[in-house]
Amino acid sequence: MSAANPALQSRTVVITGAGGDLGAVAAEACAGAGATVILLGRTLARLEATYDRIVRQGGPEPLLAPLDLATATPEELSAIAGSIESRLGALHGLIHCAAHMDYLSPLRDVGDAQWRDTLDVNLTGAFRLTRTLLPLLTRSEAAAVVFVSDSEAERPRSYWGPYAVAKAGLEAFARVLADEYDGAGTLRVNLLTPGAIRTRLRRKAFPAETALEPAALAPCFVDLMRSDSPYANGERIAAAVTPSAIEEEIQHVRT
Repeated sequence: MSAANPALQSRTVVITGAGGDLGAVAAEACAGAGATVILLGRTLARLEATYDRIVRQGGPEPLLAPLDLATATPEELSAIAGSIESRLGALHGLIHCAAHMDYLSPLRDVGDAQWRDTLDVNLTGAFRLTRTLLPLLTRSEAAAVVFVSDSEAERPRSYWGPYAVAKAGLEAFARVLADEYDGAGTLRVNLLTPGAIRTRLRRKAFPAETALEPAALAPCFVDLMRSDSPYANGERIAAAVTPSAIEEEIQHVRT
């Protein structure tokens, strides 16, 4: 992409989990393409590290939005929306990268707190933030929402417990939302399944796996946020990025 004609010039994008592996990549990729990004996450130091990298690379100055999706109050969520509207005037995109998984275990060993925290971050928090930001998003041209999912949502396996349930629920939520806006032309809602990407969360489940660095997904995040995105509403994008298939095209699977 040309620096003189960035793909996301004048667009604003919220990224949840922006201090994490995938969230930081999404934020830096969007900022590098000209977007003003709002960095949302629960650990301020990690958000500041992403902020610093974006500024050093010459991207538009981001906004910091420290927030724990598991415990956020309606007032805190409304304050985020109000700050975006007053400071930036519009919102064009939302990328849900925030994720939480404690460890793999049989369902009989899952405690109430583990179940609740996993669903609150991966599903309920994503729903509540999306609902709060929908009025801003639908007032913008070619707005987009992207939910980062996981293969366990489609093929739940033993020991994945609340994480698999939460991701399956997230996919159902995304599909319902996409269907509600299908044909309206105001919002694109898509799912992204990263595949074998070396993140802290994935290493909990596959510590010996050979995987690509999160930066492999940077172009995909930018394409999903473009006003002229190649992705239609309601797609499940399986980013089949593995060491043996780096150049493999992203598969488009209609929901």
